[in-house]
Amino acid sequence: MDDTDRMLLQLISEDPRMPLKELAKRLGISRQTVSRRLQVLTKLGTFKCIKAKISYSYFGDLTFPVIWGISKATSISETLDKLGKDESTFAAAVLGGGVALVFGCLREASELERYVDSVKRVADMPEATVGLLSYHDGVNFDFWSEGATLSRNCRQLSSLDLRIIASLHDNPREPPAKIADDIGVSTKTIRRHIERMRLDGSLDFRIPVDFPPGESFFTLLFINLRSGADKVEVGRRILSRYPQCVLIVRPFTNIPNFLRVLLRSDKMSEIRRIIEEVGEDEDVTAVRPNLIYFWREYETAWNYKMLRALARIPGGAANRVNSSQRHDDSG
Repeated sequence: MDDTDRMLLQLISEDPRMPLKELAKRLGISRQTVSRRLQVLTKLGTFKCIKAKISYSYFGDLTFPVIWGISKATSISETLDKLGKDESTFAAAVLGGGVALVFGCLREASELERYVDSVKRVADMPEATVGLLSYHDGVNFDFWSEGATLSRNCRQLSSLDLRIIASLHDNPREPPAKIADDIGVSTKTIRRHIERMRLDGSLDFRIPVDFPPGESFFTLLFINLRSGADKVEVGRRILSRYPQCVLIVRPFTNIPNFLRVLLRSDKMSEIRRIIEEVGEDEDVTAVRPNLIYFWREYETAWNYKMLRALARIPGGAANRVNSSQRHDDSG
């Protein structure tokens, strides 16, 4: 994989359905070359980990806990398998020193205590830190926000919309003509529905952190800030300084003076340099780095289950997803 492939993957991360013409323009190469590179990457299975889904924002107010602590579990693989059995867990990671990191999505805030206790028990984690995320934190790029804010004119997803999302789920670049043939409507209708859902913010794409798998070192920085520091300002500063290496900067709504930063690089020397430079920032009081050794994302999460179920039920969307919005199943 060369630098052009990496740039291509970055563009796909920003927009998995970006047209060949636009990809070629951004990369400064021909459409034919882009097509060939995409074919090679597809055969390698690179894009299998990108998933189309209903945007979290579409479901209203959700709670996103991140739970981390030292796990005493003896089997990493078994622990990751067990964590995925809870439909509120959408990802988990294992870091150095036996630290387990679990990402959840709860439909009700009242589920938090139950969920934290469950994670601690399954991961054999006696002590845990719980951070609450706000994905629209004003720091990160839109494609890391887990779904753009819904437009005020967002319409309820129809059964056709759900079938389209389900068709895109495992192949976000599925051509509209292929989806049209599978579903039995016109290509024009498919294009119109996809465009509307993307404008509404109801269609989203899950881009895994480890994309493509196994290509780079991933390091989490747990950063303490001085009292009174503006978390958003510091986060944006770090992101702007290292745009090619810093993937995500996360503040937590319930933890003051704290940021979690995810770095990606294939050079350990580069990671060390960034750690040192971040530690010299005037608003930073401490930086604690830790490498990610294992990363797991789960298809068993409740939103994926709901999508698969509703996509199989004609008209099922009207009664079971966001019934407060107007149902429109027109072509």
